[in-house]
Amino acid sequence: MNFNSLGGRKFFITLGCGVATTVLQFFGKLDAAGSTYALVIVATVGAYITGNVAQKKVAPKVEP
Repeated sequence: MNFNSLGGRKFFITLGCGVATTVLQFFGKLDAAGSTYALVIVATVGAYITGNVAQKKVAPKVEP
């Protein structure tokens, strides 16, 4: 399986965290107000964005 053509490993980890948090919220394992759910989603998306920016900054430039 080529993860790069489907979005990359970071994308799948972010997607998995989102699905797991949604399932936990659905079954009532997180707080009823949803603040924990929101915090986890915001932190996960923030980490994903930070990872992409850092990867683009560190990755070598390829001249065409």
